[in-house]
Amino acid sequence: MLKLHLHPLSHILICLVLSSLVFVSASLAQLCLFFGLSIVYSSLRLGYGWRRTFYSLWRSLPFILSIAVLQLIFRQEGEQWWHYGILSISSGGIFWATVLSLRLATVLLCAKAISRSSFQDFQTAFAFVHLPEEFSFMLSYGVQLIPGFSAKLKGFVRSLHLRGIEPSKLPWKQRMAVYKLLAVAALAGIINGSNYAAIALELRGFRSKGKRSFLHKKSAGIADAFMLAGLILLTIFCLF
Repeated sequence: MLKLHLHPLSHILICLVLSSLVFVSASLAQLCLFFGLSIVYSSLRLGYGWRRTFYSLWRSLPFILSIAVLQLIFRQEGEQWWHYGILSISSGGIFWATVLSLRLATVLLCAKAISRSSFQDFQTAFAFVHLPEEFSFMLSYGVQLIPGFSAKLKGFVRSLHLRGIEPSKLPWKQRMAVYKLLAVAALAGIINGSNYAAIALELRGFRSKGKRSFLHKKSAGIADAFMLAGLILLTIFCLF
């Protein structure tokens, strides 16, 4: 796997550069390139192949399409291709719908990839560039919030299924009430877990004074140098 050969800082830089460049460029060719690179990287980083990577992206398709539809409706630039009442589709709307879809898909793939990094990975990455340990904790905790919330929500839904309750078959009003209760319960569980995490960090001497020591140290290698050079070239290609 790719993560066996790269320093944790390289993974952060890859996700940061790809997620940033997609908002710098409006060229469809460049955006397709960044999207393709994010698919390859995510497949290797997540470790379950490009098919499951596409499947995970497919599950996010409703969110991406909702943004694309808004662009199709409200962007009235260029040649008009379709018109019905107050609704119309123009070439500019299709262009910006495609641009935003590629941008969001790339960011989602990078977010999924970086969520695989543990606190130790972030700690190693920020210690390599001599940044405070608080940065590693905030970033690692932040990227785990959404996967943690999703996991708790799925667990609650699974419990309802075991009790013979199918939320998807309930009337719309009751379904929204059920999901509201589940979301509040999942959020409360995350907040409660944060308290235990804070206590555990204090017991381990988090933010204590003195020089830090690490059980496992990892230095950058040749693969990281090639990766950094590739990211620099990619940035130059996009900007110039």
